[in-house]
Amino acid sequence: MNRYCIVLELEEKFVKNFKDLHKDPWPEVLKALKENGCDEIIIWSHKNSVIVFYESEDLDETYRKLDKNEIFQKWGALEGPWIKEGVSKDKEGKFITLEKIFDLRQQISGELTQF
Repeated sequence: MNRYCIVLELEEKFVKNFKDLHKDPWPEVLKALKENGCDEIIIWSHKNSVIVFYESEDLDETYRKLDKNEIFQKWGALEGPWIKEGVSKDKEGKFITLEKIFDLRQQISGELTQF
């Protein structure tokens, strides 16, 4: 299982909406995330940015599958306008993930890997 981290910048006027939606997510979205390859997702908020941690074999493949899911399309249509464009994906549509520079468990065992 790979671990990914991304940062999303929210439109300031929608920060509360984003937080409220994610504190009380739709059960169908939770099920779709698990069924399509997300083993874990944790989101932290700081001002109008959120840090999203994922555990998934392949984050981009997971979202290719989710993009075909009707309930996830509705979720995305709702939250999509709240996220500033161009900060989470590159020109090819792949997620821009943060560079990992420290991992206690990996470095104790002698190897730092990106995921």
